[in-house]
Amino acid sequence: MNQDGVNCMTTTLLADIGGTKTQLALADENAHISQPFYALNKEHTQFESLLTQYLQDKPKPVNAVIAVAGPVDGNIRCQMTNLSWLIDGIRLKQQFGFSKVVVMNDLQATSWGLTSTTEQAALRLLPSGGEPAPQLNFNLPVVVISPGTGLGQSCIYPHEGDYVIAATEGGHKTIAPFDNLSAQLIANQWRQSSRPVSWENWFSGSGIANLYSAMYPGQTVPDNEEIGRRANQDPSSDCGKVMDVFAKAVYAEAGNLVLQYLGWGGVIVAGGIPAKLQNLFSKPENIQYLSSKNEYLDRLRSVPVALCLEQNIPIRGAAVYSRRLLKSEPT
Repeated sequence: MNQDGVNCMTTTLLADIGGTKTQLALADENAHISQPFYALNKEHTQFESLLTQYLQDKPKPVNAVIAVAGPVDGNIRCQMTNLSWLIDGIRLKQQFGFSKVVVMNDLQATSWGLTSTTEQAALRLLPSGGEPAPQLNFNLPVVVISPGTGLGQSCIYPHEGDYVIAATEGGHKTIAPFDNLSAQLIANQWRQSSRPVSWENWFSGSGIANLYSAMYPGQTVPDNEEIGRRANQDPSSDCGKVMDVFAKAVYAEAGNLVLQYLGWGGVIVAGGIPAKLQNLFSKPENIQYLSSKNEYLDRLRSVPVALCLEQNIPIRGAAVYSRRLLKSEPT
């Protein structure tokens, strides 16, 4: 217990490291979050310098749970792909004296957040075919797809009264056509480059410009914020058509994930892009792409779908996971 009445032995450092910014916070033994702090990554040459700055006037946390936008090796290490930062849990333990450090993919953290009944209650259920929106069933596998900077994908598996999260890098799979337009775009891209296109190459924040160029070659590409603004303002505009294809693709891939992971408990669409373009991601004509398959059509049509509008859910998921570290043996 420090002089401020904080029990340092049950305090966990939380971090959500994105491609451009990082959120830091502390969590107590009940996963309550306090002292949030936001920083631009470009202002720091490495994560350790940011962490030192944050902790200089804080109680020393016993553990750390770090969510990172990138591939994670062994729950302990991540070399970020669009940033020079190396997140090394062993090095962080040594430098900051943490007892335990877990490094996880940011969508894995999002998925842990979605195991919280509080976060589940905040989801926006989407109706299907005019019927009342069915409830997600977390007693069955639930898949999560999250178009943000990348195209995150995961699955929440129920297991003996608890959950197991399957983290993936599935956004880097090769695109399969999901309608005539997508088939034409993919064929054009292949003729130009003789290289496959991944889902993330087009259907993510970093890929929107590529999708726009594929649909409207030779045109000046607006920035993502402008594309989103125009899409909301005028769905019939070029930007609106681009983002309409984007939404269809997300649901088409979500249907693939349901089949791949037997995710009959439902689909959660998370990430900043759907939250800003709710009109497109709520359109029944777009949602139906989830079930646009050769087999299992009726089963897929019955799968519940929900939008996650909470943007701080990775840090909340890290807090949910922090309780596990306090109960587990030191690592």
